[in-house]
Amino acid sequence: MKQLYITLLLLLGLAGNAFAKNSADSLASVHAKLPVAEKLELYREHLQHQNAEENAFYHSLINQLNNSFQAKSLQTRYTKTSSLIYSVLIVVLSAFGIYLIFNVRRILKLYRIEKQNREKTQELLMNTEDINTIKARFLQDISYKIRTPLNSVMGLSEILANNPELIEAEDVKSISETIQENSQELQQLVNAVLDLSRLESGMMKYNLSDYSLIQICQDAISVVRLHSDTPIPPIGFNCTVEEGRDIIHTDVTRLTQILSEMLHTPLHKVEQGEEENVCINLSVCKENGAFLQVEVKHSPMTRNADEDSLNSIRQKIAQLLIEHFGGTFSIQSEDILFTYPLK
Repeated sequence: MKQLYITLLLLLGLAGNAFAKNSADSLASVHAKLPVAEKLELYREHLQHQNAEENAFYHSLINQLNNSFQAKSLQTRYTKTSSLIYSVLIVVLSAFGIYLIFNVRRILKLYRIEKQNREKTQELLMNTEDINTIKARFLQDISYKIRTPLNSVMGLSEILANNPELIEAEDVKSISETIQENSQELQQLVNAVLDLSRLESGMMKYNLSDYSLIQICQDAISVVRLHSDTPIPPIGFNCTVEEGRDIIHTDVTRLTQILSEMLHTPLHKVEQGEEENVCINLSVCKENGAFLQVEVKHSPMTRNADEDSLNSIRQKIAQLLIEHFGGTFSIQSEDILFTYPLK
């Protein structure tokens, strides 16, 4: 743009010179007959007048150009300022929008968390009420289960102590067997309650070692046969696990005890015509090869669990113990199924 203005000035200068030349020629023709001195004087005046006009013209043109450049500069400066203002406004509005969106999302997240906490609190309150109800029933049932054999032991012992001469030898033997049976039931019930309390409070102590689960199953069968006062039906054992691939890290004594109780619950009386074909099936878990799966078919521990507090407690003890070592526990009708992680 600046070069265009300079070119325009040059063209105007050339045009002025041509005009001046034409004026001089016209003056020379008009005043050709005047004396030389007058001609010179007139020509000098003409040139001065022409120079004054040219100077005024150029001065006016320069002023116009300066004003034009100043206007352009102001316009450019205004445009830059407007662009800067618009950019700042856009940045401010964008930042405000981001801040608003962030806070809205944060508020919604806090609302969802608060809603979840409220639902969990209500669920926990309901569970607490259910647990309290279950505990109340459990304590009532346990107190009854404890009082019954205890009263029997105390009553029969009192008879033996106060009137020994009135009791025949056969009756003494029968009374002694009843006292022993009730004492065993009472001892087992108290021990089960204590074990359950230790497991739930995390105070149970373990003697951990690496051991074969196949051997534990065989030991449990041997324990049942050894401690059974009456003949029991044969206990089957089916194993599809290779030897050496059944090593687990566990408390051998407690796991053997739990498994033996699954096979033959102490003091469980077999009714006439009732068949107990108890069987252990040991295999590798199909869903996860890092676990062994044990299935106890027709387990006495599953029978009358709602009425038999001892069976109910033993089920809970087995579940807590197996889950403590990372396994799973479930009851399906009369079958117990649990998994145990390999070492």
